[in-house]
Amino acid sequence: MKSYLGLVPQYEKVHRKNNRISVLCIVLSVLLVTAIFSMADMALRAQKNYFIKTNGEYHISLTDIDEQTAELVKARVDVSLCGWVYQGSAGSIGSKAVSFAGANEDTFSTLTEMDMESGSYPTQPDEALLNQSALEQLGLAVGDTVTVTVPDGSSREYRITGVLADMGSLLKADVYGMVLTEDGFRQIADENAQSGTTFRVQFKDGVNIQEAMNEIKAQYGLSDNQVSENTALLGLMGQSENSTMQSLYIVAGFLVLLVLIAGAVMIAASFNTNVLERVQFYGLLRCLGASKAQVKHFVILQGLRQSMKGVPIGLVAGQIITWCACLLLKSISGERFSEIPLFQFSVSGLIAGAVIGFLIVLLASLSPAKKASKVSPVTAISGSSQLTQNKRAANTKLFHIETGMGIFHALSGKKNVFLMTCSFAISIMMFLSFQVMVVFLNQGMPALSPSAADVSITMGNTPLDRSLVEQISETEGVDKVFGRMEMAGLSISSDVGEGTVTLISYDDNQFGWAKKELNEGSITPAMENTDRVLVTYQDGVNWNVGDTVVLHTSSGDKQVTVAGILATATASAVNGAGSSGYMICSEQTFTALVGDLGYTTIDVQFSSAGGDDTVSTIRSMSPSDSTVSDKRITNSESQSSYYTGAVFIYGFLIIIALITVFNIFNSMNASVASRTRQYGIMRAIGMGVNQLYKMIAAESFTYAILGCIVGCVLGLPLNRLMFQFLIADKWGTTWQIPLGSLLLIVFLCLASAAIAIRRPIRQISRMAIVDTIKLQQ
Repeated sequence: MKSYLGLVPQYEKVHRKNNRISVLCIVLSVLLVTAIFSMADMALRAQKNYFIKTNGEYHISLTDIDEQTAELVKARVDVSLCGWVYQGSAGSIGSKAVSFAGANEDTFSTLTEMDMESGSYPTQPDEALLNQSALEQLGLAVGDTVTVTVPDGSSREYRITGVLADMGSLLKADVYGMVLTEDGFRQIADENAQSGTTFRVQFKDGVNIQEAMNEIKAQYGLSDNQVSENTALLGLMGQSENSTMQSLYIVAGFLVLLVLIAGAVMIAASFNTNVLERVQFYGLLRCLGASKAQVKHFVILQGLRQSMKGVPIGLVAGQIITWCACLLLKSISGERFSEIPLFQFSVSGLIAGAVIGFLIVLLASLSPAKKASKVSPVTAISGSSQLTQNKRAANTKLFHIETGMGIFHALSGKKNVFLMTCSFAISIMMFLSFQVMVVFLNQGMPALSPSAADVSITMGNTPLDRSLVEQISETEGVDKVFGRMEMAGLSISSDVGEGTVTLISYDDNQFGWAKKELNEGSITPAMENTDRVLVTYQDGVNWNVGDTVVLHTSSGDKQVTVAGILATATASAVNGAGSSGYMICSEQTFTALVGDLGYTTIDVQFSSAGGDDTVSTIRSMSPSDSTVSDKRITNSESQSSYYTGAVFIYGFLIIIALITVFNIFNSMNASVASRTRQYGIMRAIGMGVNQLYKMIAAESFTYAILGCIVGCVLGLPLNRLMFQFLIADKWGTTWQIPLGSLLLIVFLCLASAAIAIRRPIRQISRMAIVDTIKLQQ
């Protein structure tokens, strides 16, 4: 042995069990950080790939610019790819509307959401791509010629060179899609093309996109309305200035900080307990001539050696958990989750885990090292395992002696009780914080609501007959059919002022689903009474339950009362400027207020047997001038996005819960182990095993109860603040105490504390009293 530091590996060999506890604590901390950061990274990659697939990989789009400006933007050194995307003009094939688009091949394949399934891209003005559904419905194939009515009313023939993949937007709008060359589109463009045509720009990696946007505006004299960002893509890249994205950035930053603090506290608590456990050993080092600085170096080296073992294991375990989450999504549906990366390493997750494992261990070692260096040689000679002298005795007036001593032990070391309390509290705070993300995910996914339709029929020139609902409900593959009467632009006078609303009728099914969207009031009065209605939350409109509203209808003024306020409503009509939102009532009330107008929209939900044949049957039943929107692809895309987020967010919660349990087990084991000699002395003077169990249980539950109280006191306001920030301001949903989540995490903490002490107590009770007293720390 060339140095006193050579004692470190020798000490670890003798005390392998205690060393394993410390290493395991580091593993758990690194696992927590690595898994959460890696899963977040994979979720961002998946969502980024998804938005590139559905929106195109462009960063900004410019409108209403000339060719000269476009060429100047193209010449910028920070631009990777740019090009015109022409849209807005429409024509028809037979009686079906056709939406035209135009672009060159590079722009089409990279900067748009469109994709070519087969064939070749058109190169001549009289060549085109036609979407898959159109080819099937028209009985055409690649190489055929189709006659199309263009915007000016004339007919043109186009040779089909390739198949355009079906897009949810086309099927939802119930139109065909045709892609032309740039020249081909310009030859048929009408006045509508100007508003739909954009010049899309993709910047090079590492470019500050917001700064580049501002430069382009200033350099070419463009207004804010002429330059728009691809919000979804820039948001995932961390370069969006959208208000919602900014809110998510702030919340994400805070959650990251909370995770890092949790990892640091877990490691610091373990090291602090280890120092208490090895007080006598450090005193012996001082007896042998070690200086305070040498003892400090000894403790720090111990921590770093434990990191060398724990960090790699934590990093590997964190990556494996991330890969398992990705595989789970792939196993659910390989097609739906095709954008999920498999067996890819997350650099950000590995770096975050390594930083926690080494840097935090180093920082966490400093305070215990300083404490260890203060141990005097007298401590080793006396055999004391306490660093400080207690000036007060345990309180045995309020509690039995064993309970009082357990509480006294827990509270005797200020730093130890602080770190142990923080371990519990931060776990609760993290759990409650991530719980808000679950609510945000559920609230922000309308396609996943129970009322989401697979097919919607919207009236043309005449309302839809109610008998159509019964006809469709008898079709094979149909589960539910429900219709709505709607009247947009209805003038009202109310306690909140003048305005307009869209009046909507709901049937029993839709009222049942609306209960989940209820912010205030009750659904039942609107279902049963003809003078009660529901309204939707609208930013800037202060609806209250009980407000009186006068509807100015063609048959005179009608008065109704607000029975409840919903977060959202299902409707096909779009609110105009100055609208006060949607007003929902029963079909009977709608008829009494404005008359029987017939259904504006009929929604159809499929059973498991529903498919393309079911859609074809519904099309054949529907009036020729109605629009039949196939929403299955858009719903599937939304579900894909939802499940991606759900797996990772719920994964975060499960990891936090498991880490909480393991951390409590480790902390309790280490705490009991550090006092083994004291427990031996107490048994020697007459304390029984049951009394010992009660004393250790009291110590354990003191930490747990203090941690739960602090966690709830800090976690609930934090949960409410994040809820207000992300959800209430957007949907008007009232915050409620997340009782289920709160009870779950508190139960986990208390149950873990109760179970964690059983094993060390059994070990101590089986040891001879002399062995526990003589046990070398």
